[in-house]
Amino acid sequence: MEEAPASLVYWDKHRIPVNLTVIFALAVAVFGLYSMFQGTGESAIRPEFIVILGVGTALYSWLTNPRTYLVYSDAVYILYGKPRIKRIGFDNVSHLEMRQLNTPDRLRVWPVQGRRVVVMARDPEAFHDQLQQALDDYRESHPWVYDAEEPPQEMLLPPDDLPPDDAGGDPPRNPGANGT
Repeated sequence: MEEAPASLVYWDKHRIPVNLTVIFALAVAVFGLYSMFQGTGESAIRPEFIVILGVGTALYSWLTNPRTYLVYSDAVYILYGKPRIKRIGFDNVSHLEMRQLNTPDRLRVWPVQGRRVVVMARDPEAFHDQLQQALDDYRESHPWVYDAEEPPQEMLLPPDDLPPDDAGGDPPRNPGANGT
């Protein structure tokens, strides 16, 4: 039996519409090229290094700063620069947390495995509501996916085939503890 393809539930753009780091890094690379072709005297930093530093910083910023957030019925996708897309399946989401501090609101997606992901959408409340609704719908339609706060009982019990203890007795006690 095939599952229906996931449908787009909601999408939003990143809070900051322009990636200024890419623009400034490319300006540094252009300055390095200008210095290289003009041959402007001796400087402490070689122009080739300035070009490499500018292009490398622009590439790093392009690949690490999100541009768009997509909520599908089974996952949330974070689109970065053109070749990079990050998928967080709802079977791996522990919970969502909305941070409301003096700084702009940030939504945190806490996966069961991996690092948390900060989502800075333009409309964080609407994005949170839509993402929470999609996550709840997914958990209702997939009851075998356990909740991260309550792991299944099998994960809490040690396996039955543990090797026997070599000494055959209790583990050694720490002689410095409790003065014994």
